[in-house]
Amino acid sequence: MLLTRTEFNREVARERIRATRRSIPFCIVTIDVAGGRQLQVRRRALIRILHRNVRLTDQKAELGNNRFAVLLVDTPEMGGRSVLDRLASLCETRKIDATLSLRVHDPEGFDPDRDVDLPSGAGKRRRDDAPESSWLRVDRSSSDALGLAVQQRPAIIAETPRSPEVTSRDEDAMATATATGTARSLAHTPKHSSNHSAFVTCEALLSDRPLTRRLTKRAIDLAGASIGLVLVSPVLVVAGLAVKLTSPGPAFFKQTREGMGGKPFTIYKMRTMVVDAESKQSALRQKSHRDGPAFKIKHDPRVTPIGHLLRKTCIDELPQFINVLRGDMSLVGPRPLPWHESRACNHWQRRRLDVPPGMTCYWQVDKAAAETFDDWMRMDLQYVDRNDLWRDLRLIARTALVPLTGRGGE
Repeated sequence: MLLTRTEFNREVARERIRATRRSIPFCIVTIDVAGGRQLQVRRRALIRILHRNVRLTDQKAELGNNRFAVLLVDTPEMGGRSVLDRLASLCETRKIDATLSLRVHDPEGFDPDRDVDLPSGAGKRRRDDAPESSWLRVDRSSSDALGLAVQQRPAIIAETPRSPEVTSRDEDAMATATATGTARSLAHTPKHSSNHSAFVTCEALLSDRPLTRRLTKRAIDLAGASIGLVLVSPVLVVAGLAVKLTSPGPAFFKQTREGMGGKPFTIYKMRTMVVDAESKQSALRQKSHRDGPAFKIKHDPRVTPIGHLLRKTCIDELPQFINVLRGDMSLVGPRPLPWHESRACNHWQRRRLDVPPGMTCYWQVDKAAAETFDDWMRMDLQYVDRNDLWRDLRLIARTALVPLTGRGGE
């Protein structure tokens, strides 16, 4: 019995959550059967191969357009390569004209050497990030052509022919190069068919949303941010004058935050603290009432008198309509953390970066429900796994009530 594309996507998402929590890799093998004469015969032969040569615990699916896939649970890269080679050999023996590929998801396979220098909130460049905080960045502009809900960065391994005489030493070298992110070629072309090929990429497998939903969400963001920015412009002008008249320094505050896929961006807010607030944070760290890497302190002495009012009414967040228009943020999504706080999150918590950050989300409208930092992250992941347009509209409506009740500064 083969799963449908929707069922397989659900299994991939579930396995990815489990793999991230347990730090255990998994693999996906995809098989594209070529069209032409006797297509149905080759399809039936391939289905028999999958049922007889793949573990019962592995999920097998038909994705449509003569494409099949196998989810190899709890399987590292070398195990996936072994399955790939065996299936390619069986397809060659049965004269099944098909192209096979392997994709590996390894939660611990992040390469700290591939990190780049990024600006801090003060505009300086940092080189002191801890190696364990580095992780894989995903290029959202590159979509996987599979029927799977998988998105990837450009493949780091090119598809090139490999002769049958490749030695085990060469395979070990290529495996090491793949694990360390080095661009090395690897392909498997059986002797009698140039259409049988296999290539391996080590990359994160991320649940993707349908294109129509993403475009609709972006259209709502653009419309909502444009209308919102026009409506609140008088409020921002008054608030800016109030900030300038009551404390020295600029009216707006800029800070580097981590966005979707780990991409840094500059967030805009009304300044609610004294100018040198960030330099005083280390001295107040012990007073933070929030566990985990996030810094939250009740009755923060750095907040100015007008800043308390701006926070209570959420006016300080309104300049983020600019971030939404620029594409850095969405109206609804997990709140972006400051760069170094986000980098200090655990691997399973960083899955919140699979979607664009937003001006509001579950935590923003129900902060009391998040007693711990982990609770906050679970609320974000709940949105990542179950987001839809109607849910976004409900969260926007609930957010409108927050400043009316004065709970924005909680």
